[in-house]
Amino acid sequence: MNRLLISGALVQVEPLRYSPAGVAIAEAVVLHRSAQAVAAQTRQVECELTVQASGALAEQLAKLPAATQVKLEGALNRRSVNSRQLILILNRIEKE
Repeated sequence: MNRLLISGALVQVEPLRYSPAGVAIAEAVVLHRSAQAVAAQTRQVECELTVQASGALAEQLAKLPAATQVKLEGALNRRSVNSRQLILILNRIEKE
């Protein structure tokens, strides 16, 4: 199974672009901060994750201003065939 649900603040939202097939694509960076229980202790976690949406979700993502609090759901994938960098491919965007 490959499913990720994460919340955070959008720190960067790229302008809408289009694939060669004409499909809308938008990318953004989300900053997540939380306290997580790890080995019976609380640990502060912080990470930035690049997210990508296509179609109607891309149009929705591109309209959100930086600092918007969001809940995102999707699947992790490599940024490109030759890359090891992860990117979250979005299936759902929800403003908090």
